[in-house]
Amino acid sequence: MKKTNLFLAILFSLLIMQFAVFPISISVEDNATTPKSSQIPKSNIRIAIYDEPNLSWPSYVSTGMMSNNHTLIDSILTSAGFDVSFLTVVDISNHELTTANYDVFIINDNVPRDNITNFVKEFWLGGGSILSFDSAISYMCYYGILPPDSAGDEGVGTYWNYIWSENQTISLRHPVSKAYQVSDTFTVDYFDWASFDWTALQGTTVASQLYKIANIDGDANRATVVGFDPVDQGGKALHILSSMGFDGNQLLVDAIEWLCPRPKGRILFDLSHFPYYGIDSWDITYADYAPRYEILRDNLVSRSYTLDKLYPSGSGNLTSSNLTPYDVMFLALNNINYTAAEITAVTNWVNNGGSLLVTGETTGINEYNYRVNDLLVNFDLKMNTSYSGAGVATYTVAHPIIEACSQISTSAPGKIVCDGNAFPIFGADADNIFVAGQEYGAGRIILISDLAPFRDGTIPSLDNLQFGINVFNWLCSWDAGILIFTDDIYSPNVYSTPQATALNQLGLPFYLTFNGEYLNLSLNSKEWELVIVEEDMGLIDTYYDDLVNYIDFGGYFIMSTYNIDGSSSHPLWARLGVAYASDISTGDPVYMWNQAHDIFTTPIDFASTQFTSTNGYIDDGDKLTVYSNATALAGFTSLETDDNALIVLRNDYHTLLNSYLIAELATDYDDSTYNDNVELWINEIAYMWSKTTPLTSPPGIPGYDILIALGSIFISISIVSLVILRKRKQI
Repeated sequence: MKKTNLFLAILFSLLIMQFAVFPISISVEDNATTPKSSQIPKSNIRIAIYDEPNLSWPSYVSTGMMSNNHTLIDSILTSAGFDVSFLTVVDISNHELTTANYDVFIINDNVPRDNITNFVKEFWLGGGSILSFDSAISYMCYYGILPPDSAGDEGVGTYWNYIWSENQTISLRHPVSKAYQVSDTFTVDYFDWASFDWTALQGTTVASQLYKIANIDGDANRATVVGFDPVDQGGKALHILSSMGFDGNQLLVDAIEWLCPRPKGRILFDLSHFPYYGIDSWDITYADYAPRYEILRDNLVSRSYTLDKLYPSGSGNLTSSNLTPYDVMFLALNNINYTAAEITAVTNWVNNGGSLLVTGETTGINEYNYRVNDLLVNFDLKMNTSYSGAGVATYTVAHPIIEACSQISTSAPGKIVCDGNAFPIFGADADNIFVAGQEYGAGRIILISDLAPFRDGTIPSLDNLQFGINVFNWLCSWDAGILIFTDDIYSPNVYSTPQATALNQLGLPFYLTFNGEYLNLSLNSKEWELVIVEEDMGLIDTYYDDLVNYIDFGGYFIMSTYNIDGSSSHPLWARLGVAYASDISTGDPVYMWNQAHDIFTTPIDFASTQFTSTNGYIDDGDKLTVYSNATALAGFTSLETDDNALIVLRNDYHTLLNSYLIAELATDYDDSTYNDNVELWINEIAYMWSKTTPLTSPPGIPGYDILIALGSIFISISIVSLVILRKRKQI
């Protein structure tokens, strides 16, 4: 063999060896989805139990015999795998009871002391859940938690009384009582325990949000297990008559899982720098301004956000450890200077995915605006105090954040200067911007040059409240791979729709839109791994072309619609592997044709062969003809037949179509104690999310394969170079 051929053989062998021995590969794997649904036991729920040996009555209590015995409930919850801690008055005074630290706070036959009552309530107002036993009912009533109508009154004799009982009868199939059937019983020690008067509760403003889960055996009016799932203020609450001699272990475990919040995002409101406004009346002692941010907070919590307050601390305020648990921090025109360390911590936090909402003001309080600019020194936004205007902001720049907002009211805004990557959003005109934003690293920032838009006295005006909700939707979704559209009108709000609830249960970040024009804008604002559309009102057919483009570029897509017949010739349906066959005019069941398929078994295994519609809409959907590139999973007939399909999966797993409204399945046909519409959305989203196949790094040391490959190439090039040099010398 010639030397040249020998060297070429060595070169070829080295090039082959780098792939044979050290293969360069980008592994393509399914998105890992760990179910976090309430339907599935969740062991990492964090529970705080109130530990108070002082059993005397505080000022708001007039009756009852208190206890501090937590042995039984601690044993039950610890055995179930929950993370259980004990908090004292000192701990709560030091603001350790936050939604970032704990999911559920248990008050067991005791009541908070006077100096911590507001701090316990703000945990609930911020989206945390409270479980009370026996005499803790005095606190729940007096502080307007359960029921809110009792605020300022202990409620004894009106809403509750101590009643002797032992046997308790289950009166409702509910997530708390899912281990039982109606009329089953559990027992507690025979004694006079605190029980609600159900008739009195039915006369409150929240009657429709209350659940009588159990009552004294033989007395249906004496409610001994009562749940509260509020729609407009605070987290969930549950009262159980006693933990003494309690034999309903599984009921307690299921109660904790139902109570646990699954937030869309976590918000931190900074009190540590003495803002111009707080949220609640007890937040700051130097300000006596009536307008605060209760309305904004309550609306955010009712949309599945949680909110904590950062109180001043000698151990540090805006520190990395304090910021890390949160998605958004709200800085409401703070009065205390930021340290250099705090500015660095905030900048790094934003760069890594945190988001800021910052308010400035008009020229009258320049020193506050200087502090705003100090904090934003590393960003491209700043307050310019030379402008002082008032009135309505009507100038807008297209951005997802102004969905359904054409104008916001202001009081006396300053002026924002946008440089670099910052962008204007709202203002009086192009030269006088009152709201601006920036994306920095992985995080986001919104700067508002006025305190007024979100304060209680102003937020009901014009589009202020909707804009506030939009702001947090955008700020909390920097890492969202999922875009959802819903125009459902039957849920309390669009953030409480079945698909939004399912996403929160699964712990998947998402951006929500509800207007067709802004679906279009958001769809094209970034690359989405999964797009979910529930078209309840038929408002987006003019944007079907955008959905076709998304699908054609390889996007993953789930749709629930009744409106195929309204646009049967549109190419969207062919992209989904179907054609319109005929209309559905009645709310007949949806039958599973492939009961073993993952969307019916994982993570929730339906114990039935069908779903039953509530028939709450005029048009219930359409029957489909399925093309060869797709598979029908469910239909209008009990057995699979042509032209009767309702759920269709494209064979490449990129699209999943429901030709009826999943929202209509507001029943519990499988008797799981959870609505079928939420369960089906959980399964469909989990299935499609697992198919989005993101690129992941190969196993081993990051970059090791590339290093080997480059080394092999370098050696090969070196050998070739030696061959060339040798030839030149011979010449």
